[in-house]
Amino acid sequence: MTTERPLTPILSVYAADPDLEEQIDVFVVQMGERIDYLQDAEIDGDLELLRELAEKFGAESRDLGYEPLADTAERIVAACLEQSPEAARKSLTDLTELSQRVRRGHSSTA
Repeated sequence: MTTERPLTPILSVYAADPDLEEQIDVFVVQMGERIDYLQDAEIDGDLELLRELAEKFGAESRDLGYEPLADTAERIVAACLEQSPEAARKSLTDLTELSQRVRRGHSSTA
């Protein structure tokens, strides 16, 4: 019998910064839709679009203090540049799981 531990929340390193609160809120609220676009590009085999979307997502993640998201998005970019759909898929799965942890840590879910 396996017991799954709940996913630990991921918070922005800027979570306490009132100047970024609204940007972080918008980012987290729109994150699911953006992940869907990344997944659609991956399913369609469009590595160029996937790379472009991952670059934008990663840059915004880093700007808003979500380093784990940014690092994983960079792995997607690298996989696309290497023309490795399998590596891109694995990193996108990781990104999806991380995004769930970000949502769990966001004030809108509290």
